[in-house]
Amino acid sequence: MREPIETTRYFFVDESGDTTFFDRYGNPIIGEGGCSAYLLIGYIRTEEPDVIRRALASLRSELAADPLYNRIPSFTKTAVAFHAKDDSPEVRSEVFKLLRKLPLRAQFIFARKRLKTFKNTFHSKESAFYDHLVTHLFKRSLHLATENHIYFEKRGSRPRQIPLNEAVERAAESFREMY
Repeated sequence: MREPIETTRYFFVDESGDTTFFDRYGNPIIGEGGCSAYLLIGYIRTEEPDVIRRALASLRSELAADPLYNRIPSFTKTAVAFHAKDDSPEVRSEVFKLLRKLPLRAQFIFARKRLKTFKNTFHSKESAFYDHLVTHLFKRSLHLATENHIYFEKRGSRPRQIPLNEAVERAAESFREMY
């Protein structure tokens, strides 16, 4: 096991897909319209979040000044913040070109939504499923730096800070048990 580097690392967590398994009547709807068959959770990790923030703001300004981009109907959302599901393919391409040059690393965990596993392992609790994936996502990351700051995209309207902190703590504990 490597000794941690004397540095501060920043993790920005988001997901693609959703944790939904059932409709409001309790019927399974995995893979049907509006319900993903998979959930991907990932982070970008950096020691220089301000560099990334400035670069993205600069790109947003450049695109806003360019008639090729600013006339795209979805650009009104892009002018506020980039978001892959809302941005046009042309804008996404420019963002991805920029990301390749920035001081960041990314890691993802991909989960297939299996109804039997969801019921048996997570007792049909969406938050337990999500938290389990967060634990696995961070299992081999937190020991590398002396200080870590983790930022989660807000999920729904319920407070999730304590359960997410616990999921991250489980990740650290799981790593310690391996070594």
